[in-house]
Amino acid sequence: MPAVKPSLEEALLRLRLDPDLSADVTNAIPQVFAETVRYLDGPLFQSAEEATASADPKAIVSDECIIAAQLLLIDALVGTNTTKEAAEKRGAAYSMLRMYRNQGA
Repeated sequence: MPAVKPSLEEALLRLRLDPDLSADVTNAIPQVFAETVRYLDGPLFQSAEEATASADPKAIVSDECIIAAQLLLIDALVGTNTTKEAAEKRGAAYSMLRMYRNQGA
């Protein structure tokens, strides 16, 4: 079952970040998660059962694509990027999230 946000270990491994950045990544994870939920305009859940039980019409079930988008946002924040590279990573992350976004009725 996918998580709703990446773990520190997953971020360091998948982004190939130096363990010295652990504190920065730890601080970035909740920031990026909040940004993701705000962009998606709905709460994230680990499973369809949890989403259904929430009775929230905007509930979204997290998957690997949502986690990957959050990892890109983390990399844009803490990775060694130029301003252009960070903007491109953010744009790619939002493109990945767009298909999950609640667009209203």
